[in-house]
Amino acid sequence: MPKEIYLVKVGMNMTEGVVEEWYIADGATVDKGELLYRLETEKVNLDVDAETSGIVKHLVGEGVTMKPGDVVGYIYAADETIPDVLPQTQAAAESVAESAPAAASPARPAASSTADGRILSSPAARRLAGELNVDIAVLNGSGPGGRIVEADVQAAADAAPPTAAPSPSSPAAPSPSSPMARKLARELGVDLARVRGTGPGGRITKEDVERAAAAPPAPAAAPVFASGEDRVVPVRGMRKTIAARMFESLHSSAQLTMDMDANMDDAVKLRNQLVDEWRDEGVRPTYTDLVIRAAAKALERHPLMNSVFGETEMTLRGDINVGMAVALEEGLIVPVVRHANRLSMKELARESGRLAQAARDGALTPDDLQDGTFTVSALGMFGVDAFTPIINAPQSGILGVNRLRDDLKWVGEVPMKTQVMRLSLTWDHRALDGAPAAQFLATVRELLEAPFRLLV
Repeated sequence: MPKEIYLVKVGMNMTEGVVEEWYIADGATVDKGELLYRLETEKVNLDVDAETSGIVKHLVGEGVTMKPGDVVGYIYAADETIPDVLPQTQAAAESVAESAPAAASPARPAASSTADGRILSSPAARRLAGELNVDIAVLNGSGPGGRIVEADVQAAADAAPPTAAPSPSSPAAPSPSSPMARKLARELGVDLARVRGTGPGGRITKEDVERAAAAPPAPAAAPVFASGEDRVVPVRGMRKTIAARMFESLHSSAQLTMDMDANMDDAVKLRNQLVDEWRDEGVRPTYTDLVIRAAAKALERHPLMNSVFGETEMTLRGDINVGMAVALEEGLIVPVVRHANRLSMKELARESGRLAQAARDGALTPDDLQDGTFTVSALGMFGVDAFTPIINAPQSGILGVNRLRDDLKWVGEVPMKTQVMRLSLTWDHRALDGAPAAQFLATVRELLEAPFRLLV
């Protein structure tokens, strides 16, 4: 019996995902533990390893939307007979059928695409299209469901008029590359089209990517657009998910926002002292770390803010896991500081630093994104004085961190300079009313104004 390859479930809230890239070609051999495919979900991308050794057969192509747990392929043992037609699961058949539009003609159906605009094409077809400089978006697919295959690409290349040779400055089509090289290239931001492979047959290796990353970067040419030209940007991936989640959050809960100023004079002194104290250990606490710590301690006293509101009951969460919103170029992601109320200030700062760096590097794990019970979102670094954060459903609250600003306070009749931070709390009015929400926010403020209590 062949070993089924499943679409891995990442997190409790994952509802769909796609095989972004098959690392092992259809019919090729894989070893146990070798990278098998790259999973793309609404929150994170993940490299999936093979659970056994054998011959890989793809049941679905790259870019086909599936549900977690669906079968996307099989691994056959070396001595097994591989059927001409693979066992087709209902989920795979339905996903491919839903992704394929009506055929342009009975003899040659148009290339199908998924809901987010991905063209259905085989890995070999895309590889050949890159080598022959063929735009697969304009091709008609002759494969099942309008899928573009190698023959379609070759026919388009044969029919195309000859083109001038590319200039020396033009990037060449990417050479074949190993899965490890592609993974490392993503992590280091290396364009494989500009890497010369030194492996067999010009194959790009891990060492080639490392050399390219160490080389001085070439100046990038700015994109040129005609004056007044509109640009259409596909809404997909993380951006699509954020849009859907924010819309759903606002329409499924009763959200209100209140602001409150916290005097940060003592917090600024404490933070500067901790930066000096922990410098040799590589730990650099931020003001957001102080707010996360204060929020975690406040949640212990105000459990309604650490709740999930259901149709017939409320659940007061036993753990306090604070999500920290991290802004990336492609959107917002919220890794979670687990058991934030139990961590020391140093442990919390170290963990938040790890999560922020992993988010920027695309190295977050599924566990890093699960089980948040409250969220802290910071925009102070952009000079923001106040904003209205949207709750990360199904949580009941989110705390916005604004900029540290100079202000005045009165000591008797004498005005004195002080530093103030405005805190913006959005809460679900279904779970708690304005007074208990204000009490929670006041507790956060009190802890920041007497920050030594954050160290105990």
